[in-house]
Amino acid sequence: MLKKIVGAIVILIVSIWLLAFTALRFEAHEYTQLSDGQLTEAAAYLDGKLTAVPPAWEWSTFSPAPGVDLRTGVIDFEDAKGTVIVVPGFTATIEMTMREIVKINSSGYRVASIEYRGQGESHRTLTNPEKGYVENYAQLGAELARFAEQVRITDKPVFFYSISKGAHITMRMAGEQKPDVTAYALIVPMIKVNTGNTDYSTVQTVASLLHKLGLGTLYAPGQSKWPNGELVFGKPIPCNANPDTAQTQDALFAGRENLRTSGVTMSWLYETAASTEKLFSPEHIAGISQPVKMFTAGVDELVDTGEAQRFCDALAKCEVEHLAESRHCITRENFDLYDRVVEETISYFDRQHK
Repeated sequence: MLKKIVGAIVILIVSIWLLAFTALRFEAHEYTQLSDGQLTEAAAYLDGKLTAVPPAWEWSTFSPAPGVDLRTGVIDFEDAKGTVIVVPGFTATIEMTMREIVKINSSGYRVASIEYRGQGESHRTLTNPEKGYVENYAQLGAELARFAEQVRITDKPVFFYSISKGAHITMRMAGEQKPDVTAYALIVPMIKVNTGNTDYSTVQTVASLLHKLGLGTLYAPGQSKWPNGELVFGKPIPCNANPDTAQTQDALFAGRENLRTSGVTMSWLYETAASTEKLFSPEHIAGISQPVKMFTAGVDELVDTGEAQRFCDALAKCEVEHLAESRHCITRENFDLYDRVVEETISYFDRQHK
């Protein structure tokens, strides 16, 4: 009798796994459709929130592999001091970083930016393009290094201004690819994700199990396609306490559904946790010799600020500016602070190559 019960349980588990695996493999996807009223409200909220793309900005495509097209862009400067590469954070687009692109460019630098795999108008791996998914951070880092070589000005320095997940990818690139970069600025770097009240090791174990069972494209608990919850404009969120700017990304996504990236998957969590371990490995730390400047937020529910500080402490040349009152969406929450971060970064870059 016991053998029959055990056998029945095994069959049930295998059947559930097979159903889930098949459903994910052939997952259908439709973007959330908004009413005319919601679209009008989104457009009104977005008005004036984003810096306009300057006429001199040139959109382009970087193709690191057959069938993989990544949206990029560049704005030049006559007799530029060097090149600054802006790497957006998770779910962000180049349009959302245009304020810093324009400011850095006006200070005398050529500026380039890239939307890495899985967001913006760049290549999406999954049939559900909105899912936050990473195949491999080493791949993302290698592609970023190749892009940097493509846009650099011969015999002039290259710098990185990288935000959140973009900072994580940048540091993977720095330690593995060892590119010819003069200095890095990392804005609220996602060195390690913040799992809040849920034990990090538990999240890591569950994500690893589902990933290895072929169920890694399942949304993580509480995650979903855009919008994740009710679409409301003018309301503070954990990432941004300013109601005037908290839904800037939502307003952009409302009118341009192909830009939407939303909830993370179990594979995203698995790959991110594995990559965090790689970042902290002694050989990786030893491979990063360039100066690094970090800006961290004191009220950050998305990334682990303490671990970012620990990573900085382990590097050969790293300094942290901690903004105690800021939340994770530091570049949208407070424009005065936003501008200060950019201006301090420009001064930092200027000092590194004089």
